[in-house]
Amino acid sequence: LKFADSSRPNTLQSRASSSAVVTMGGMCGKSAEAPVNAQRRRLSVSQSDQVQTQGDDNRGLHAVTSGGDLMDLFPNSGRKMSIGGAQAAGPQKGFENKKVELMGDKDFLATKHVGFACKKGLKPESPNQDDFFILQVDEWGMYGVFDGHGPCGHDVSLFVNKNLPGQIVRDGAFATKPDQAFVNAFKTTHNMMQGDKCSFDASLSGTTCTVVLQRENSIWAAHAGDSRAVLAYKKGNQWVAEDLTPDHKPELEGEKKRIQSSGGEVRKLAGDIPHRVFAKGKMYPGLAMSRSLGDNVAHTVGVSEVPDVKMATVTDEAKFVIVCSDGVWEFISSQEAVELVSRYEVSKVQDATDNLCKEAWKRWIDEEGNVVDDITAIVIWINPV
Repeated sequence: LKFADSSRPNTLQSRASSSAVVTMGGMCGKSAEAPVNAQRRRLSVSQSDQVQTQGDDNRGLHAVTSGGDLMDLFPNSGRKMSIGGAQAAGPQKGFENKKVELMGDKDFLATKHVGFACKKGLKPESPNQDDFFILQVDEWGMYGVFDGHGPCGHDVSLFVNKNLPGQIVRDGAFATKPDQAFVNAFKTTHNMMQGDKCSFDASLSGTTCTVVLQRENSIWAAHAGDSRAVLAYKKGNQWVAEDLTPDHKPELEGEKKRIQSSGGEVRKLAGDIPHRVFAKGKMYPGLAMSRSLGDNVAHTVGVSEVPDVKMATVTDEAKFVIVCSDGVWEFISSQEAVELVSRYEVSKVQDATDNLCKEAWKRWIDEEGNVVDDITAIVIWINPV
């Protein structure tokens, strides 16, 4: 069954009663365990039907907040800009940059020492399903990375990219309690993808969601999934990495307990790399993370959209933040990423970001041959002195 068409089933029970191959999880309704597809052993979902697109990389029509609408939320700001992913006009080649949409003051970003890249991978069946945004308003900035998965994963990541930033800044708690604003916005954006009102099928498709806010001398990092944010410190002559967002993996004790209490189970398939979330005794959804937005079937068995939020104080030793999809983190540790970026001067932050993505690509090729996950990285210098 391809659940991204107009005849998609409306309940988990109707999916479970079928013996057809479920888009993201193997044999729906069958308890026999099969080895994972070797090409997907490091990807977010264990199996996936052909990605659903209209035309080449056309994501269809969605009721989303445009970059222009986002700019309208700050009528009294002196300088402001936003940049984020946009749909490609046609098929993209491996390692090709994602098309972007830039709104507002086009020269503002250069003064903020921010680099970004979003590269199409070599996943077996899909376009670039990663997405990202950068929002700069006067002296504060917010940055997001979204790693989509499943047949409509690019729809989900686009939808979250276009809606979540507005949900965050519109929240009444944003000015004084951004941690609560993050939680509210993650929940609201996830709920917008429920039911038949959504123009795409999020039953077996979803996205990670990691957002970093820098305001005055504080950093907040909110995340669901495994798109990691890392804060780099320079202590004497040594560079030290601190994870702001520990990966939400199903095998972690607290995550596993929640999944099991909701009727799910955590298993590692033969030949697979990560542990995955399954409905008890079934071969779906096969999700390699314990929190995400979308993934409506997985959320019936304990996967959660509620983010963890961490606040860090910007000291003199805190220098830059790296936010990446797991296309980077699969083969590069947080510490090594910090060291790779630190080799470049502040003014060369874009070169540093591009090099980080290039190194990640090389390691995928060396390890997996013809399979490379999509790769997204944002580097933000917060204390360049």
